[in-house]
This record gives sequence, C-alpha cells and structure tokens, in this order.
Amino acid sequence: MNKKQITAVVLVLLAGAGLTWFVIRNGNPAAQVSGEGGHGGDAAAEAAKGPHGGRLLNDGEFATEVTIFERGVPPEFRVFFYDKGKPIDADAVKVSIELHRFGGRVDKIGFAKREDYLLGDKEVVEPHSFDVKVIAEHKGKTSRWEYDSYEGRTTLTPEAVKNSGIAIETTGPANIKMTIKVNGRVLPNEDHMTHVIPRYPGIVKTIHKRLGDSVAKDEVVAVVESNESLRPYEVKSSIAGTVIGKDVRQGEFVKEGEVIYYVADLTTVWVDLNVHRKDFDRLKVGEAVTIFADEGMTNATGLVSYISPFGAEDTQTMLARVELPNPTGTWLPGLFVTGEILVEEAEVPLAVRTSALQTFRDWDVVFMKDGSMFEIAILELGRRDAEWVEVISGLGAGHEYATENSFIIKADILKSGASHDH
Repeated sequence: MNKKQITAVVLVLLAGAGLTWFVIRNGNPAAQVSGEGGHGGDAAAEAAKGPHGGRLLNDGEFATEVTIFERGVPPEFRVFFYDKGKPIDADAVKVSIELHRFGGRVDKIGFAKREDYLLGDKEVVEPHSFDVKVIAEHKGKTSRWEYDSYEGRTTLTPEAVKNSGIAIETTGPANIKMTIKVNGRVLPNEDHMTHVIPRYPGIVKTIHKRLGDSVAKDEVVAVVESNESLRPYEVKSSIAGTVIGKDVRQGEFVKEGEVIYYVADLTTVWVDLNVHRKDFDRLKVGEAVTIFADEGMTNATGLVSYISPFGAEDTQTMLARVELPNPTGTWLPGLFVTGEILVEEAEVPLAVRTSALQTFRDWDVVFMKDGSMFEIAILELGRRDAEWVEVISGLGAGHEYATENSFIIKADILKSGASHDH
C-alpha cells in the first residue's frame, strides 16, 4: 500500500470516528428540537448540546445554542448562533425567549450583543423550571422552537394526594406570635406571706398546725409559756393561708424574734423564669406569658411583672417573674415548669404553615399546586412562630400549596430526577 492509499484510509477512519463522536454527543438527530414549532427537551432521550454546553436548536443549516450562564454572576441567558456548523456574528440574528412558568407566569427575555453572543436583559430567577419558547430571525427567516426544562416539579393524581394524606391550603395573611422559651419554678408569693414569731421567749406548750395545714386570719397556731411571766399566751397568724414552713416542737424553747411558722396565701404564686442572655434585649415588663402544665392540668397565662436587675452568676440567666392566680391551689410551690414569653405579635400579609416547609438544594421551599402538578416555590422567609412563617418573597397570595406530608412530594421529585439541567 503506497503513501496516498495509507493517507486515504486514515482520513476515512478519522471521519468515521468524528461521526461516531457527534452521534454519541448529540443523540439521534431526529430527537433534536426542530424548527417551526417543534417540541423536545425532556421528551427527548438527551437534548443536543452545543460547543458552550447549551441546548442546541436546529432549523436546517441554521442553529441556535441557548445557555444559562451562572458562574460568578446571577443566572443569565447567553445565546450563540451557527450557520452550516460555523459560528456567526450575533449581530446577524434577533432573538427573544419566553419562559412559561408554573401557575401561568410568563417571563419575557430580550437580548443585546455582548462579545460573540446575545445576552439576556434580565436574570433567570430560580427555579429554572419552565416551558421555553425561542424565536430567532436570521436572513429574513424566522425560526421557532419550544422545549421544556423542569426542576422541582412532579405530577400526582388526586387519589395519590388523598391516599398520602397531603393537605392543601391557600396562602394568605396570618398572625405570628414570636416567643421566648423559658424554664422556671413555682414559688410562694412573698408579698402574701408572713413569718409567725412569738412575742416573748419561752417554752412551747402546744402546737396546733402542721406543715401544709390551712390557717385562718388571727387563728391560734401555738401556745407559748413566757419565760418572764411564766404565764401562757397565744401565738396567732396575721393572715389566712397555708403553712409552708414549720420550725417548732412542743416543749422546745423559742428565742425572742425566732420564726416558728411560715404562712403563705397561695391563692396567688410567683413563677420565676430563667431567660437566656441572647433574649435579654427582647424582654419587657408587661409581656404575656404562657405557663405549661403537666398532663391533666390546664395551662395558665400571666404577665411579666418583674425583671431582676441582676444576672445569675451560675446560670448566666436573668430572672423574669410572673404573678399567677392560683385559686384552686393547682400550682404548688417547688414545681418546675416551662413557659413561653410573647415578645412580639404581628399580622403579616403573607405566611405559610411551618409544617409545609422543606429544603430543596439549599433553599427553603413549599410545594405549590396547580391542578395535578406540584412545583417548588423558593421562599425568602421572615418572622415565624410554631405555626406560621412570614413569606417575604417567592410566593404570592391565593396560591394553593401542600401543608401536611409535603415530604412525600419532595421524595417523588427526587425519585423522578427533576434535576438542575439546562
């Protein structure tokens, strides 16, 4: 075989390899998006790709490559053009793109020349999920293409929604209550407590009350024989209440000024709450507090009546006190409790239920519903409480969204592989 024959064989082999590479890279040409109303995209096995990694749209010898560029800049359309497989000046083409998004919204993108491509005039906001319409004018001919590019979208039948327990609600205003979670303890109300002290020192002859006994105002609680006159006298309680402390025994000697009983009126009690340092600035006298009871008890509400001017050295907390009505004696001194202090309450124009929130990539999302379709709405969130979270942007009022069991929708989307692909 001479040199010319060898060269011819090599060229044939290279041409065959190039054709094979083109078929592997671009797929079946019949599956590419075609001009004049053709529809492709996800329906095709794999969309044809151009030299810049964008979607390649062909109309005869003319081709348009649509890319979404997002390295170091907000996502933007960059469109390149080819004639007979060779790049052409972007000035020679006019192009427009429409993005038909979930729920009927349409984004119209215009373009201007930038280097060797046309640059879109607005950011391609996330999610990049839409039906795309591209119109290009070149050499007096108009080419049109349509394709879909979905992300974070799935379809569920009404039966599947019902059987999965997915609850649907409509976005709107809500009342958000921001609270501080606290721990504390029930104590006697010291403003309604007395120390029972015998007037004269002497020997205790009789005691009438035990720990926990009820006491009427001016009721005799003990009899002491004066050490001076050797005559007995009655020791009385100055208030009605309950014996919460006792330091006396019959036959013992009591000194002058010695406390033998502590009596407290427990129809009101103090609840001393420990507030962490990060919440000091949010705390004010008069804020509403809910004290949570154990099982079988009813929660109670009150107001912050006192804030200590000192911090607790051992716990690095601040004391906030609530004076709590206790007419039935439910709140026993010594009990540990939990509570929530309401530090702000606001009526917000738009909110979603906290149960609806999911994470998708690195976004906070809910799943909007339109017919049998569900798609992510990427939210900027504001204030929140246990039930509601304020929506700053990403969703409007009057939209249906999944509030319960929305993780099932997320799982279905991830399973279907609705990826971030352009």
